[in-house]
Amino acid sequence: MGFGIDIGDLINIGLQIARSVEARDELLASQAKAEAARKEAERQKHVAAAEAKALENRKLAEKIAKESVAISCQSCGAHLACRKNSISFCEFCGSAIRVTAEGKASVLSPEARKAVIDRARAEHDKKNQ
Repeated sequence: MGFGIDIGDLINIGLQIARSVEARDELLASQAKAEAARKEAERQKHVAAAEAKALENRKLAEKIAKESVAISCQSCGAHLACRKNSISFCEFCGSAIRVTAEGKASVLSPEARKAVIDRARAEHDKKNQ
C-alpha cells in the first residue's frame, strides 16, 4: 500500500481542473457578452432619446413657424419674428406691437403698452402668490 497518487487519479484531477477552467472561461465570456449587450442597450436608449428630442424640436419649430410672422417694427424698423394673434415687444426700441391672426402688425399707443405691461404684471403676481 502506497500513499502516492496513481496516474489515473492524476488524470481525473487534471480533467476536473480543465473542466473548472473551461466553466470559468465560459462564465467570464457570458458576463462579457451580457455587459456588452447592456452597454449596447444603453447606447440605443440614448440614441432613441436623442431622436425623440430632435423630432420634438422639429415639431416645435414647425409650430412656431406656422404661428409666427416676420415683421418690421413700425417705430424703429428692426426686423422681428412675432407670434400671430399676440402682443410682442420690440427688443430694440421697446414698442408694443399687436400682431393679428393674419400677421398684420400695428404699434400700440404708450397708454395701451402700459396697460399690457400692468396686466401681465398682475397675472404674474397672482400666479406667484
